Amino acid sequence: MPQQLAWTTDEAKLVLQAIKNVGTAGGVLKLQPIILEMMEAIQTHVLHSDIDLQNLVIIPPTQYPELINDPDQREQLIQMLVLIPYVDMTVDARMVGVVDDFAEFLQVNPQTLRDLHQVRDNHLRRLLLDYGRRSMGEFLRLDSPSKFVRGIISAIHQAIGDPTVASRYQTLQDYPDGSLGHSFFHWYRDRNWALPGEHKSTSELLVNHDCCHILGGFNTDTRGEMNVAAFQAGLFTDGFGFESLLEVMLDFHLGKSFSTTDSLLPPETGKFIPDEAMAGYEKGLACNMNLIQDFDFWKHADQQVTQLREQFHIPPTPGPVLLKP
Repeated sequence: MPQQLAWTTDEAKLVLQAIKNVGTAGGVLKLQPIILEMMEAIQTHVLHSDIDLQNLVIIPPTQYPELINDPDQREQLIQMLVLIPYVDMTVDARMVGVVDDFAEFLQVNPQTLRDLHQVRDNHLRRLLLDYGRRSMGEFLRLDSPSKFVRGIISAIHQAIGDPTVASRYQTLQDYPDGSLGHSFFHWYRDRNWALPGEHKSTSELLVNHDCCHILGGFNTDTRGEMNVAAFQAGLFTDGFGFESLLEVMLDFHLGKSFSTTDSLLPPETGKFIPDEAMAGYEKGLACNMNLIQDFDFWKHADQQVTQLREQFHIPPTPGPVLLKP
């Protein structure tokens, strides 16, 4: 799926009708305010349309194959529909059934849909194992047995303490103000986090994720984690970014304690703000590089954050470059 797709007004209307169809479980349920917020956010940040949402009439999924032919549009539509039962916070089996119908008729079967079935059936432990395995390759780039072993050994070594690695990151303090390296150093110090290589650090495996926070302008509170996950959903072309977003929604919107703990960030409910999240997704779609998989931190560490945002086509972010915790 390419980063940004163009939707005509008629196509955008079909997307919004499909979302309403899922949100009402085919017209059975009352449309909840947060689903309407989600429709408004998708219209603003993804479809770039101006359609009256109050009077949308849903049409059956059987009509969609003739109306949406582009495979990339079909993929993006299904990914957005998969979000809706999570946004509603109920993961209602009737909503999931409507998503299944759309996926069947449009012949799209992403991993996120299979994940949705696991959540519906409350198989969260199985899902966590499956997601963890995939994230090793997609998110951490440990996509072979040898890379996995080396990565884990390196992470353990750095968590214990690796003075060579630590000293390299400590030099970032002397990088120019406003540079990515200087911002990265103070991002960690302001939050009392250990830099990679320092004792109890998270190693270098999460450096690119933290660069997404800095370059995208997302803080490290629960809302910031939600919105940076949406940003990352826009970076990936294979759908894995949506898995990352749904994982965070389980933790901080549904309060499922899926992949977080009280000692890290305690699970919460209702932290998905549709307009903020879809604005983050729009930023990710605009970005011309997958910052998780392809970004070289040390190559860009001495460059200004504002320049990097422009270079990677990340829309301007209001406020200071270095966000305080």
